[in-house]
Amino acid sequence: MKLNKAADRTVSVLGLLLFGALAGVSLFTTVYFRTTYEEIPYQTGDILPLVLVCCAFAAWLMYQVAGWILKDAQKQEKRLRILLGAVLCWVLAFTAWWVFAAKCIPVGDQASVCKSAEGFLAGDYSMLTKDSYERYLYIHPHQLGLTALIEMVFALFGSGNHMAFQFLNCVGAALCVYSGYRITRLLTTDKRAYVYYLLLAAACFPLFFYVTFVYGEIPSLTFSLLAAWCFLEYRKKGGWLWLAACCAACALACLIRSNSLILLIAFVLVLLVTVLGERKFCPLLASALLLAVFLGGRLCLWTVYEQRSGEQINDGAPMLLYVAMGMQKGEGAPGWSNGYILHNYWGESDFDSEASTAMAVRDIETSMEGFAEDPWYAARFYTEKFTSQWNDPTYECFAMTHINGSARGPVANSMFDGKLHTLMTWFMNEYQSLVFIGVFLWLLFGFWKKKGLEDQVLVITVFGGFLFHMLWEAKGRYILPYFVMMLPMAAAGLSQLTARAAAWARTKAWAGKISGKALSQDGGNEE
Repeated sequence: MKLNKAADRTVSVLGLLLFGALAGVSLFTTVYFRTTYEEIPYQTGDILPLVLVCCAFAAWLMYQVAGWILKDAQKQEKRLRILLGAVLCWVLAFTAWWVFAAKCIPVGDQASVCKSAEGFLAGDYSMLTKDSYERYLYIHPHQLGLTALIEMVFALFGSGNHMAFQFLNCVGAALCVYSGYRITRLLTTDKRAYVYYLLLAAACFPLFFYVTFVYGEIPSLTFSLLAAWCFLEYRKKGGWLWLAACCAACALACLIRSNSLILLIAFVLVLLVTVLGERKFCPLLASALLLAVFLGGRLCLWTVYEQRSGEQINDGAPMLLYVAMGMQKGEGAPGWSNGYILHNYWGESDFDSEASTAMAVRDIETSMEGFAEDPWYAARFYTEKFTSQWNDPTYECFAMTHINGSARGPVANSMFDGKLHTLMTWFMNEYQSLVFIGVFLWLLFGFWKKKGLEDQVLVITVFGGFLFHMLWEAKGRYILPYFVMMLPMAAAGLSQLTARAAAWARTKAWAGKISGKALSQDGGNEE
């Protein structure tokens, strides 16, 4: 038990440091992209009093709404279900409308994955080989799981039907919101926090705008949140069915998007600490099962495509290349993509993994020597890399989806480069600060409370994402899954804040009444 307590305190301290930095940075600055949409993040200052006033007003408004919904104790659950249903309907309606209105088409990596899936359906597996022009899956075999998912969608709804994938993303966004609601109910018994979560989720526009992105963001996040929900159910209530569902969902999330491995690692860490702290065997078995299902799923996926294609799947570009690129100045900000991967693996080494790895090691050493010679430059480099990813309130939701296949209407055009764009990015900026503050407060208020380490699994995941993306290639869109994972914790923290503020206000008002009455009586006695 002492180990569990020490682990909980350690995670809380690390979380407070991270979210203290995030909240502090977001209050004073913000990252934005110009509407010409080169992938270059710019930073600008925020008006601190305005941000604080907006956050305070939003918290007050949520408190009022929650008070109205929860005022009748006998109808609380019914009203919560109604609110949940309304929010889910809103998410489905808005995202479906956005698919029709935005008319986005897949480009870049999206187009390459879709082209690979179309080729697989037609029996063309050249993307897995070095002989094709693009060689996309030969270079990036970790995209095979996403390609398999898109191939399934194309098989069901027609080859090349990327809009079907976008509509499935709409369903995925609604499932994300629902899973987050279930997670909130497992993290706290405060019903006001449930209302806060649903209100926050209904305003999570970065998630909603990403439904047009024909890539792994929404599907992997859907399965990640489902896995987190099942994991908490398993840890708090038991039941091997919850564990089985967690294993399946987590494996799917990792196969679709390899960054989801951070969540898997968080699950395993929690279980292993539990084994050592409580000396129980079951968590060890559960962690082994989580790893086995993922590794087994990956092996099956690769085996199926090797048998179908008759080709051995290449290991792809060495992962060290991404680390080396993450230590270089990109075209936009430090650590952002600068073409290094293709230049090294495709160009310089001619797909020789050993030679490519050796060059990556050399370039990493060169970068480290430069950082050691100029520590101030290193500090500026990683500070800018951190803020360019984590302080972007849009998480590139417009920058990544601005290419359209046909003419848009005036509303969608305004959302991408007009007055609605300005209004929406301003709203997202205030919203982001509110969420960061909420998570910080949740960690602060709960620091000394007795709780299971599983309650910290989302904090561990977010902190793991922070460490990973400080080493890896940088992009704002990589942070979106972690931001959505913050909403349950933010709701709980903001609920505690408003409850304490309301209690303090009532105490002050009561004290004022007593003081006024006492003065009145004193005055009467003197007369």
